[in-house]
Amino acid sequence: MSNNAPGPWGPQQPGPGQWGPQPGPPGPFGSGPYGGAPPPQPPRTGNVGLAVAAGVVAMLVGAGVYGVIVKSLDVQSTWFGVGVAALIALAVGRVGGADPVLPVVATVLALLGVVLGQLTALTLSGADELDISVLDVLTDYGSDLMRGWKDGLEFFDFLVFGFAGFAAFGITKSIGER
Repeated sequence: MSNNAPGPWGPQQPGPGQWGPQPGPPGPFGSGPYGGAPPPQPPRTGNVGLAVAAGVVAMLVGAGVYGVIVKSLDVQSTWFGVGVAALIALAVGRVGGADPVLPVVATVLALLGVVLGQLTALTLSGADELDISVLDVLTDYGSDLMRGWKDGLEFFDFLVFGFAGFAAFGITKSIGER
């Protein structure tokens, strides 16, 4: 007859299989049980409202920088639009995490950022040409500014919008899933 009671009169070591498999060092093929793949991690979540606010701030900063660069160089490039989109996407993806609506929000903000950047460049150019302040251009010539921007849209502008939207969606999704 065996005695399974704890103490000096019973067995000191548990029998094989009595407590189940014990964790050990990771196996050669991964860190899961028995060397398998590690268990999937839940997606990182964040604050959606704060992510949208960070995206709006990034959009305004990016649009301002975009406008100043385009006005000073007198050249527009798709890379400027992608830069605005990347700035917005980094802000939204970092703060918001893997929420599925955030890539769409970042895309819309990127398109608005490129439009605001182009309008900023036109406003700065108009202020230099008319030798008046930027505020006077916006208040006195705002409708002319919008009409001039719409009339001046070319195929290249739509390429900038397309690249910016594509970059914003992809970067936000990638950053949010990390």
